[in-house]
Amino acid sequence: MELVQPDLSVLVVILLVLSLYFILKRSFFNPINKILEDREAAIHGAQRKANDRLGEFEEKSRIYQDQLNAARLQIYRQQETLRSEALNQRTGILAKGRQEAEGLVQSTRDELQNQVASAKNDLESDLTKFADGIVKAILR
Repeated sequence: MELVQPDLSVLVVILLVLSLYFILKRSFFNPINKILEDREAAIHGAQRKANDRLGEFEEKSRIYQDQLNAARLQIYRQQETLRSEALNQRTGILAKGRQEAEGLVQSTRDELQNQVASAKNDLESDLTKFADGIVKAILR
């Protein structure tokens, strides 16, 4: 069997491949890897910032909801106070109206009784005049 004797061209090819590898690594692969690492770091940083902002938003939203609920509660209390005051005023106005109406009814009754008494007196005096007139007419 014959031994293959490598000639110098194999060595040159190996040197060329190695030099090409180092050149490509230095001028192509390293910058691409750096860009990819930077991009991944930027993505993670943006995600971290987004998560931080989301947490801030949730906290502010919770605070806003708490303040909104407190304001609603205060408004409901004010409405209840105003409603109760309005009911009290209404009750007072109705009571005053009833009193005025009762007073008016009583004064009207008194006036009516006075008119009835006056009418009775007038009728009695007229009745005596008519009776006297009838008696005179019959006696004539």
